[in-house]
Amino acid sequence: MPISMKRLRQCLAQFDCTEDSKRGKGSHTMFFRIVDGRQLSYPIPKGKDVLDCYVKGIRKKFRLMPSDGVSDE
Repeated sequence: MPISMKRLRQCLAQFDCTEDSKRGKGSHTMFFRIVDGRQLSYPIPKGKDVLDCYVKGIRKKFRLMPSDGVSDE
């Protein structure tokens, strides 16, 4: 089930993730998070809703696990 881009931004901000819409391709925005001293990035298509496949992908890439308070849902 998709979530809103606004909600995704709110969730990611809790984990010190940042967004730079100018660094993605024209139709994407880039999110960044520092993990183990490395800056990781993940592109998300711009729009009102974000598909769950992107949410799962960013969660995996940024190593946000249930132990961090991030559910599988």
